[in-house]
Amino acid sequence: MEKLPVGVVVVNWNGGALLDSCLGALDAQGASRVLVVDNGSGAEELRRIAAREGVFVLPLGANRGFAPASNAGAVDARLKALPYVAFVNNDAILEPGYLAACVAALEGDPGLAAVQGVVLDAEGRLVDGLGIGWNRRREAVQLGRGASPPPADAPPFPIAGVSGTAAVYRRVSFERSSGFAGSFFAWYEDADLSLRLLRAGGRFACVPSARARHVGSATGRRIPEVKWRLLFANRFRTLRRNLSARARLGALLLRPVPLPSLRAAARDLGPWRALLAAASAARLILASVPEDRANRRELPLLPRLPE
Repeated sequence: MEKLPVGVVVVNWNGGALLDSCLGALDAQGASRVLVVDNGSGAEELRRIAAREGVFVLPLGANRGFAPASNAGAVDARLKALPYVAFVNNDAILEPGYLAACVAALEGDPGLAAVQGVVLDAEGRLVDGLGIGWNRRREAVQLGRGASPPPADAPPFPIAGVSGTAAVYRRVSFERSSGFAGSFFAWYEDADLSLRLLRAGGRFACVPSARARHVGSATGRRIPEVKWRLLFANRFRTLRRNLSARARLGALLLRPVPLPSLRAAARDLGPWRALLAAASAARLILASVPEDRANRRELPLLPRLPE
């Protein structure tokens, strides 16, 4: 069978059985290359990955974060020549034909910068995400979460952005936008890249015939304080980097940290640790002013968040 012109990047940090299930599903996808970028897992896990036929490994030796590891995989010489690059979470399981459907959508519409399929919950019954959307608090959310999935024979439909759970990018679009913001480490890196691709004139689509299942964020449960610090900081930075001055005023001055999110962090961490996470986020926000200011100058800014 002829291989698809797509390279797959799977970022891993001690994924264990979840990674095994992910790679097992990728075996049937027909991708030209599958590359596991490992963020400092144990030696036994590295040996197990390396023993898999048809899977390449890029060991980074330490946990550099999802965004830097994804970028490292995308530019790896073993994937560099392929016109499409897919990013699949190590806790996602692609159903047969997922990558083929996504590649077909990209080849059928040159204006698409990236696509994703219908990502279902772990049981495969309800929607985990159809793409990235924005709620009234200017937070990035998973479109359609908890709803019934659209029919598999429905045509691709436009979305505001693609989620890093299982997205396929046109390589030229990904590279022209400099990939994910490495300083984000993790969380909101896909929302930020989607907005930057929109600023460059790109579009996105969800492909209903492509289906995947998502177990959920195991990483966030292991490092909850890091998760909340980065969620607070990277949401703020995503809006600051991509919105016009007027849009930023309404989004950030009125809601620098949305209260429902702060309450959720307090339930997860306890009140004092949640406040410490918010204070640490504020330091990250201040330290990243020069980088975000430079990013704003690269492309026209958005007058509002996409619908």
